[in-house]
Amino acid sequence: MSNKDNKISWAKGSKGMLNLGHDNFVRSERVVAVMEASSLPMKRLRDKASQEGRLIDATAGRRTKAVLVTDTQHVFLSALSPHTLQDRLVEKEPLPTLAQLELEEGEFAS
Repeated sequence: MSNKDNKISWAKGSKGMLNLGHDNFVRSERVVAVMEASSLPMKRLRDKASQEGRLIDATAGRRTKAVLVTDTQHVFLSALSPHTLQDRLVEKEPLPTLAQLELEEGEFAS
């Protein structure tokens, strides 16, 4: 996921921070990509970042499900799924209630 469209919003909790799980945070505007961790290229990326001292493990000993890459080329490992992290990054408008839908259609909710 890229921030070129400026769709990244402030995650719930600390302002400007994305919760990676287990009380680990990263600045949300620094995130360049959120990817599935199980592919071989992601394992190579993880190994290279570890050798260069750019790997940050935020899994708290759990299985790695997502890999986050920042604009500083740091690689974060998270036990949360990429979909969960994407939901936390992208601001979602709340779904309208039934009453709001009825009012938009010109009917009144009882």
